[in-house]
Amino acid sequence: MFCYDCHEELLHNPVLLPKDIEKLALLVKLKKYSEKGKTNSKNELAGRIKLLQEIIQKGIDKIISDEKIKFK
Repeated sequence: MFCYDCHEELLHNPVLLPKDIEKLALLVKLKKYSEKGKTNSKNELAGRIKLLQEIIQKGIDKIISDEKIKFK
């Protein structure tokens, strides 16, 4: 459960650095989720959402793994 203030800061206003956006844009292109123009299809958008979720999950898993190694 999130308090309202934390929820707003953490989930609605993430801080993404320019280099992170550049890398994300490259991944979107490599995965072929980019669009040249707007269409009625939501396939590319769905792909970008899944990709961002995968990035977040893998990042969390990696940090947890690294922390466990540190404290063994």
